[in-house]
Amino acid sequence: MSFTILLLSPDADPSWPEKIGQAVPGAVAKIYADPKDAVADIETADAAYGTVSPELFARAKRLRWICASRAGLGGAYFYDALVKSDVVVTGMHGSYNEHLSTHAVAFLLAFARRFEHYLPQKRWQRGPGMIDLPTKTVLIIGVGGAGSEASKQFAAFGMRVIGIDPRVTEPPAGMADLSTPDRLEERLGEADFVILTTPETPDTLGMFNTRLFSRMKRGAYFINIARGRCVVTQDLIAALQSGHLAGAGLDVVDPEPLPSDSPLWGMPNVLITPHVAILGTPYRQKWEAILLENCRRFAAGQPLLNVVDKEKWF
Repeated sequence: MSFTILLLSPDADPSWPEKIGQAVPGAVAKIYADPKDAVADIETADAAYGTVSPELFARAKRLRWICASRAGLGGAYFYDALVKSDVVVTGMHGSYNEHLSTHAVAFLLAFARRFEHYLPQKRWQRGPGMIDLPTKTVLIIGVGGAGSEASKQFAAFGMRVIGIDPRVTEPPAGMADLSTPDRLEERLGEADFVILTTPETPDTLGMFNTRLFSRMKRGAYFINIARGRCVVTQDLIAALQSGHLAGAGLDVVDPEPLPSDSPLWGMPNVLITPHVAILGTPYRQKWEAILLENCRRFAAGQPLLNVVDKEKWF
């Protein structure tokens, strides 16, 4: 079956229309520098890559599939008309697994080796003792691709790895125990390091607040490579200022960019990177492979990869 797909995202590669035509003979792919230029063509399009605005969606008469140009979508991507429609949305899950997990490991190792004490100082003076990882427990919240990769890496350091996930039922390699979200507060008290890798969903928005931080072990470390809006920033600041948390490693924050007057910048026990965990990953090649495979499946009427639950945003 031939079809028409509109490439609406600025990260669409100029070579993709030709590659889609080769993958599915007869398929027509049109690329747009500005999605607003697709107003006329959206009326007869069967599929789209990128973000379809509510205005464009209202004009779409044949649209059956949207391939989002991201892995984690979040609430900003969805609106009522799209959620209630029969249009299938797919994502780019799995594109960043290795890089996200490595960033989480880098934060944890930095704290374990006390880098927060040594990097700022300009004198030859020893600080606190190093953290013996084989005696410590790490809790991974969100055991998807990145969480599973991190589990293997943490286990390689001899750590006890436990996890929380609403969908995954079998512990991945390296993970000693896996629980459902209803046991989150209980498991938090076991962990010396808490790694947040969840997508942004209705259930995870603002999930880490004063209540959850208070359930963490005193002196534990919090690491977020997920989404900034999964954490109530002021509550995190309070937990750090009170000394309840020993430190935090943050690649994502709310809001982004983090304001220059945020107390987080001045805290010596906080390591911040500006949402760069995925940089360096060959995600464009991975996105291309997922897009082309789903184009083949769409043309053949087969189930698509990475289908998103539109009501849950993931």
